[in-house]
Amino acid sequence: MRKIALIGTGVSGKDGPFEDESYEIWGVASRFPYVTRADRWFEVHRLDGETKEWQDNWRKGLRQWLPEGKTDLYMFYPENGLGPRVKPYPYQHIVDRFGTYFMTSSFSWMLAMAIDELSPEDGPQVEGEIGTWGVDMEYGTEYRQQRAGFRHFMDVARVLGIIVTRFVDSGLSFEPVPYPMWQDDPLINKLEKRKKQNNEKLEEYENSLRLTSSMIASNQMAIEELSKFDSTKERVAELEADLKRLLDTSAKLSHDIVHLHAIKSEQDWFRDYLDH
Repeated sequence: MRKIALIGTGVSGKDGPFEDESYEIWGVASRFPYVTRADRWFEVHRLDGETKEWQDNWRKGLRQWLPEGKTDLYMFYPENGLGPRVKPYPYQHIVDRFGTYFMTSSFSWMLAMAIDELSPEDGPQVEGEIGTWGVDMEYGTEYRQQRAGFRHFMDVARVLGIIVTRFVDSGLSFEPVPYPMWQDDPLINKLEKRKKQNNEKLEEYENSLRLTSSMIASNQMAIEELSKFDSTKERVAELEADLKRLLDTSAKLSHDIVHLHAIKSEQDWFRDYLDH
């Protein structure tokens, strides 16, 4: 049985099966210290972006990651001087079979290649399994597109009878709620209610903080003016006591607002995840 591990840069990448020799290790991008071995490395980008310093550092990194001559480096734009095992990615063959619509990330190209090798069009199917570690694609516009592409090829693998395993806390572990079923999904409806409550509380606290900040400023100005006269010492003491209470209130409101923003960020992430 052929087993292929796709290793990404997410946190779970460190748990990849590097010690399990039954797995082929296919990696991408930065090679972290925990990547103790690799059978294939993929660089689908042209190495001419950013600055010349960036280009030189990226090429230097690739040479450092592939010093032992045991790792194939697949590139869309192969370059000399990056090691003895640089190979052109079989672009046209993969495009002829799968098209380009769902090629939204390096991992879509990698998964498509793994599928093609385990279930070739012109040969017998190879018993195999594909696992993913460090491939989360959890949040943000970029990952919405990448996630859709990768999930498409997971479905292609499933139809062809190829098992694709995922790390339990990966953003790819569960399927999104399809359009338009979200309007009837109890979890999404509950989440929307919680988001509304949190946003209302956040607006209330931010308004209170603005009012408190204004009162602090007015209080400080009054203290500064009244402190010029000996006859107002008692009033200044009262204002200073009020100022301390206002500063305490401001600190607590600021703390609560930070907490509510954290909740909002987590709720937005979860909604984005469920939608895509």
